[in-house]
Amino acid sequence: AEPARHSQIAATLARASPGTGRMASGLPIELDELVIAELKLLGGNMLACALLFAVLSFIRLGDKSWYLTLYSSAATSTVGLIFFRSVLQNGLQESIMNENELSRFIALFFIGYCIMDLMIGSAYYESSIGYTDGWMHHLLYVAICGVLLYRRMTGLFAVALVEELPMIILSFFQVQNKRKPSFLFGLTYFLTRCTFHLALIYAAAPYSKLVFATGVVLLRGHLVTFQDWVRGYLMRSGQQKRRVPLNIKLALFLGLFTMQGALHVWLATRRVLALKEVGDVQAATVHVTTCAFFMYILLTIVQDVYTQNFIMTAIGKKQIIYNISWEDPAIDHRVLRCGPEDVVLTISSAGCNVLDYVLEGPKKVIAVDMNGAQLALLELKLATIRTSTHADFFKLFAESDYPTFQRLYKGTLRQHLSPDSQAFWDANGSIIKNNLMFAGASGLMARLLQPIIFLTGAARLMERTARTGEGPPDSLARNPFFKLACSVVRHPGLWSWLAPLGGVPLEQLNLLSERPELFADRLVEVLSKRMWPNEHFPNNYFYYGYVVGRFSKECCPRYLKEEHFATLKKRVDIVKPFHGTWAEGAENLAPGEVTVASLLDSMDWMPEPMVGENIGRLVSCMKRDRSRIFWRSFAPEVHSSVLAHLRDKSGCAPILVPDYDRVGWYLSQYWTTLDPAYDPTKLLCKGTGATMANTFSDDVAVMAKMGTYGLKTFLGAKPDVRAFYRSQGRRYDGFREALLPDRDVFMQFVMPWVFKPRSWVSVGCGTARDVEFVLDHVKASECTVYLVDLSDALLDMAKERVAKLGLTDRVTCIEGDVNDPKIVAQLPKGGADFVTCSYCLTMIPPWEEALATMVKITKPGGYLGLIDFTTKESGGAWQALYKWWFANDGVFFNRGHVRWLHANKDLEMVWYKEADSRVPYTFLNPTHYTFCAKKRGA
Repeated sequence: AEPARHSQIAATLARASPGTGRMASGLPIELDELVIAELKLLGGNMLACALLFAVLSFIRLGDKSWYLTLYSSAATSTVGLIFFRSVLQNGLQESIMNENELSRFIALFFIGYCIMDLMIGSAYYESSIGYTDGWMHHLLYVAICGVLLYRRMTGLFAVALVEELPMIILSFFQVQNKRKPSFLFGLTYFLTRCTFHLALIYAAAPYSKLVFATGVVLLRGHLVTFQDWVRGYLMRSGQQKRRVPLNIKLALFLGLFTMQGALHVWLATRRVLALKEVGDVQAATVHVTTCAFFMYILLTIVQDVYTQNFIMTAIGKKQIIYNISWEDPAIDHRVLRCGPEDVVLTISSAGCNVLDYVLEGPKKVIAVDMNGAQLALLELKLATIRTSTHADFFKLFAESDYPTFQRLYKGTLRQHLSPDSQAFWDANGSIIKNNLMFAGASGLMARLLQPIIFLTGAARLMERTARTGEGPPDSLARNPFFKLACSVVRHPGLWSWLAPLGGVPLEQLNLLSERPELFADRLVEVLSKRMWPNEHFPNNYFYYGYVVGRFSKECCPRYLKEEHFATLKKRVDIVKPFHGTWAEGAENLAPGEVTVASLLDSMDWMPEPMVGENIGRLVSCMKRDRSRIFWRSFAPEVHSSVLAHLRDKSGCAPILVPDYDRVGWYLSQYWTTLDPAYDPTKLLCKGTGATMANTFSDDVAVMAKMGTYGLKTFLGAKPDVRAFYRSQGRRYDGFREALLPDRDVFMQFVMPWVFKPRSWVSVGCGTARDVEFVLDHVKASECTVYLVDLSDALLDMAKERVAKLGLTDRVTCIEGDVNDPKIVAQLPKGGADFVTCSYCLTMIPPWEEALATMVKITKPGGYLGLIDFTTKESGGAWQALYKWWFANDGVFFNRGHVRWLHANKDLEMVWYKEADSRVPYTFLNPTHYTFCAKKRGA
């Protein structure tokens, strides 16, 4: 009966065609009279919006940018509920085709709201009218409502208005400047804008492909919005006292995603079967593809929630993440050589490496950790060493013997723990009961891998290898399950799922993105060679414990061996646990007390400003003439410019440790001493903190000028660069802020202010925005600044900015071409300590001459730094598109810039990194680089 029903409704639509001048009831009506009446209705609603805004603004009720949204969502939600009642009574398909005066009115009402929100917003709250959720959203819905009015399908729109329910919740609280009810909003948003919207677009699919396609696009946007909300909500949940446990919330979200997926599969299957009946295989294929795409989207949302929250949630809930420390301490000891005068600062993790450091005989070991659960595990080990025998110590931490824990804990161990650790072990003795080797995130991964371990017989082979020192056996290489495991781990898509189980955040995993093949090869090498405790990797306990489920006397961490227990017992009190970051741990000690900092892989997690802040605070507390810093990384090279500048007194870069460790996950390990001239306080300096943000209309004005400039250039007119910049006026900085990424990081960290430059030349300085990023740096270094630019208009703005910053006496503005000898003559004699060029080289046609000049005006021992666009070495169609696109604006991408910098023999490269970033309002993701080099000859 379904095809017949569809035909009946389609016939009704045909009778209601605008050309006939008849409504669905068949009553004649003049088209022009209908249009005039509805235009009056539209105008009346627009006037009502203006009056409402004026009244609420007069009484100053809360956030005015939400006045019209509250008004609109209240009206539309009410109509949506009325039509939703019709859905419950008559069904979804019949309700969406039931157009009446109310449905047409509400469509006109919404058009009026969208227009007035843009008009009033542009005048009174322009910063709140963004591109995506403002202009794009409103104009799209004006177009959608217009099409539905023309096709007399406003019943569909009226039914869909139940999706406005979350907006009335949100706007009600926003207008009152109150904290929004996160959980209520999120749940309502998902049920209306995701689940109900899905059912709605499939109900409309038989009648309009355009409506279905538009609905699919909107559903994609709704799911992305919900994904952002879930991520933010769960992060906030980890920081606040919760009424509902986080595990229950996670289970609820997983249930919602499962329901959404199941509903989509069911609706798509029904639609595909209906299309197959009429022989429309092409349309059926489209629906199958659409369903598969949304299954992928839901899967990525689940993955995102899991990966973004797994580790931080464990820390917030004081759960163990690492049951053993996943760094080989033997490497630390070979390069750091700790002695009795050393104070070691390291991260506690599971305490394994802390106790290994104790065996080296330092004066003190400070074990820091942000996760109280990890410190509780360390404290339990320390208490057992103090009060028990080696036999009990080994049973408890090598074999996870629960009867031993029960016998020792309450009577002996508990009284030697801090109150926080007492509370942890009072509630979590099950960790020992269920096997410590399978506790925490990394232990969970080991437990999940047990089926593969069983099928390959790896546990039995591992024990035999540890006893004999020979292996792995050839039979393992022929095992089909082992071959499958080696093949699977090579796929980067799997890493993002397994990484959190190993306590590896996505930020760390992203360091492998440019060269994933290196890590893939390393994983296979670990599985086939490194993990086996043979003559090549003796006592490789890291994998033994997970595969076998316990340590043995032949294969265990050094601190668990009987011959070292007496030493541990004698020195146990030199360990000082500290709850906090390693920077805070250093500051908690006497100035200059720390001599050794072993930071594990913690900086892989951190963005550059956080690395800078923590290194600055740490080094400020270290004893400079004896300081050594050691770290590991997933990256195959130094991954942070802050770390690249950690040079010893001879100027040597951080030393790559060539030794292969027993873990094998880390592609690089480094250590360094410190140059006495290194000033860590410069890493703690700040800029002004000012942000430059254009409104959408500002950006449109800038883009219009850019388009006009490109068109004139294309038509053969001589480009006037000065006039071009003068026309952009004060919108210039706001547009560049979004278009040109990472300038703040470049100025604050890529350029080594830690060496206290006394002179700085900024080539192509523009409006001197770069100076704002390093205001405190300039003042603290007593640095003289030279700003060079061709544009008098931009230099005028630069002078105004410099004056506001109070740097007039320290800054010289020079108008002209940096290649001009007359301009060079006005710069410091003998060269400047810093020369920078920020997104300017691609706009200089004689770029080779410009680079040669910049090298020339850099002082020997000084630093040349650039940040600019480039093309990828691999080339390709996308790179060609980017070159063409930017060339129309006088910006010429050229890989030759990078090659020239790398090949120049006068420069010792300190830092080079490439990254992609999206051009605002487009799908373009061009590549930019940051570069810093020291000029030879000092």
